[in-house]
Amino acid sequence: MLKKIASSFLVATALVGSMAAPSFADDDTFRNIVFFPVRVVGMGVGTVVGVPLGMVKDGTKGSIMATQWVAGKLGDENGMYHQMVGGVLGGPFGLVGGAAYGSFDGGWHGMKTGYEQPFSKDAFTFKDE
Repeated sequence: MLKKIASSFLVATALVGSMAAPSFADDDTFRNIVFFPVRVVGMGVGTVVGVPLGMVKDGTKGSIMATQWVAGKLGDENGMYHQMVGGVLGGPFGLVGGAAYGSFDGGWHGMKTGYEQPFSKDAFTFKDE
């Protein structure tokens, strides 16, 4: 009988003592835990959309830069015929290289902004950086 009373007293003391301890579950932590699955899905969707957008954006930039580089090596960077030859010779290389770089750039952008701001406009578009 004495052991039952002592064990009950110990359990009651532990419960009362734990109520007096500080609680570390503030609203911000709870919100982050609940919001985590939404962020993960937003990050995935942002990555899926960001890769093709990055490929198109950086592929276009790479094609323009390669065209101008070849035209500059031919003598006149702004000349019409130099630009045409530069577009034929350098444009495809710049397009492929820029698209390869853009796939990583777009994926990283989609993951980063998709996690920070899931399903927002910034997660699905590129700003000029």
